[in-house]
Amino acid sequence: MTFPARLKQIRKERGFSQAKLAKISGIGASSICGYEAGKIDPSSFAICCLADALKVSTDYLLGRTN
Repeated sequence: MTFPARLKQIRKERGFSQAKLAKISGIGASSICGYEAGKIDPSSFAICCLADALKVSTDYLLGRTN
């Protein structure tokens, strides 16, 4: 599974809108939208913030682990 698909899937599993994830993670909602659409590549800092907010590992978000 690709990063955009995994991010969207785990966000929905947690019951977060893009706006709520943005607020929790400190990443802009437009950036999250771009990550999920595959139009923007997140920085390593953004990946860490998203993983912390979603309570998953960075390896999970990157598709390196299940």
